[in-house]
Amino acid sequence: MHHHDRKADVPRRRFLAAGAAAATGLVVAACARDNTPAPTNAPQPQPDPKPEPKPEPRKQLMKQGTLLTGGSQIRPDTGEKRWVFSQLNLDKALEAFGDLGRREPAQMAQWSRDNARLITDIGFLAHGVIPHPKKPERILVFEKKGNGGCEIDLKENRVVTKIPPSKGCEFYGHGGYSPDASRVYATEYDARSYEGRMVVRDAADFKILGEFPTYGEWPHDCQFIEDGKVVAVTNGGGHLEGGALPNVAYVEVSSGKLQEKIEFANPNINAGHLFISPKGDLAVLHAMREGLNTTEALGGLSLRPKGRAIAQMASPAEITGAMKGETLSVAWQEQGDVVGVTNPFGNLISFWKLSEAVYVSRIRLKQPRGIGLTQDGRYFAVTFDKDNPNLILVPADTRMPEARPIQFPLACDGSHAYVYDWPV
Repeated sequence: MHHHDRKADVPRRRFLAAGAAAATGLVVAACARDNTPAPTNAPQPQPDPKPEPKPEPRKQLMKQGTLLTGGSQIRPDTGEKRWVFSQLNLDKALEAFGDLGRREPAQMAQWSRDNARLITDIGFLAHGVIPHPKKPERILVFEKKGNGGCEIDLKENRVVTKIPPSKGCEFYGHGGYSPDASRVYATEYDARSYEGRMVVRDAADFKILGEFPTYGEWPHDCQFIEDGKVVAVTNGGGHLEGGALPNVAYVEVSSGKLQEKIEFANPNINAGHLFISPKGDLAVLHAMREGLNTTEALGGLSLRPKGRAIAQMASPAEITGAMKGETLSVAWQEQGDVVGVTNPFGNLISFWKLSEAVYVSRIRLKQPRGIGLTQDGRYFAVTFDKDNPNLILVPADTRMPEARPIQFPLACDGSHAYVYDWPV
């Protein structure tokens, strides 16, 4: 994967909630209005078209869902690493092992080899996964800090279209669709200045239609809210020495105008991934700023219940002190209003009450990476151990692995684990 020499003088889901938030109409309070004029190359507001009749909700196809994740494998013929994309049907996995108690590691490993569907020629480590609002068999994936982007057909299990970044830019892993599925948005950054932009493409052929600023450096995650009218973007911030401060920017999609900017008081963190609940509660995951040790410097987590100020979690110190390196992935359990977040270098999964900004519990697990929630809310699906990648299903009510866990080896050493209602 391509990386830059980051000089100090250079100015950086739950699955359906994070990937298709544009279609769910989440609501968040916006303040500190900014009258910044729209950039000249931003897509200009258009008259509202005649509203189309809302389609009938798609009937849920699966109880648990299918795990989607990026990863790598060693080619058996050459010994070289190749980037792959994995699909694993969790309904079938639980049917085979969850209720019958047959959980011998060798048996589960063989089942995983026989039942996981892989795309072996994706060509980059897939980071974010974005579902098509109207074609459930289609998704988009982008690379974190690189040129990789593509559309995948889950049914056919193949790459349909390769998507390059805009000129002079690289992808930063995330994006979204407009509610009507006519446009695609992707977080990109200028490869020289690191300044962020949201690039707008036609969803049919992926031709670039325009762009608007993200109001920071190294934009990463994003979530569309207010029926797709506003997008919240995390800007990681530039290098610790001289780069822009990290922030979360709320931007009006039609005009590119800044509505709100949340800056962080701690200069040692960046703004990485985020989640916004239907009520408007915000969680922001942090990594260390560029220029700090990637494994020892603290990342952490900031929470902003609706109507309150954002605050970086400081207690319990035993937990926050173990959130080393990047706080990587987030999943929201609606029943308990609990967010689970992973810290690979801290060997830690921690759970927090989002609407109250308080600690709930933790799990110790070797290098946990991606975390998602099954469709019925019964399990957290967690990928872990980058050198020996595995998936484990953790009961969501206890938030503790069982004595004989449901665990499968899988090519899942990417950053995230998405659980999607599409049978494979």
